[in-house]
Amino acid sequence: MARTTRRRVTEGAGPSAAARENLPRPKAPAPVAEGLQRPTRAEPPKRSPFHFLRRFRVQFVADIVSELRKVTWPSFNEVRYLTIVVAIVATVVGLLLGGMDLLFGWIIERLFFS
Repeated sequence: MARTTRRRVTEGAGPSAAARENLPRPKAPAPVAEGLQRPTRAEPPKRSPFHFLRRFRVQFVADIVSELRKVTWPSFNEVRYLTIVVAIVATVVGLLLGGMDLLFGWIIERLFFS
């Protein structure tokens, strides 16, 4: 909106200067007698910015416990068997990758450095 249009709108919108003088003025606050105090609002207790985490932690731990109760734990024999299987598979894969690395290193050495 242009400045002149804005002036026309705001000048015509409010009461005139004479009418403004006749409007009631806002009352000043009543003085407080000595010895009397105005009632104050009780301030809410100050909380940590992380107050919501207390409930979250309790619920989190409760969820963990309930999930751990649903787990079917393997027996000692199953754990031992699966540990041996993992060790054997890791050894075989390590030997295969190491052998391939040696083979490719030997091939590159023969092709480019001989």
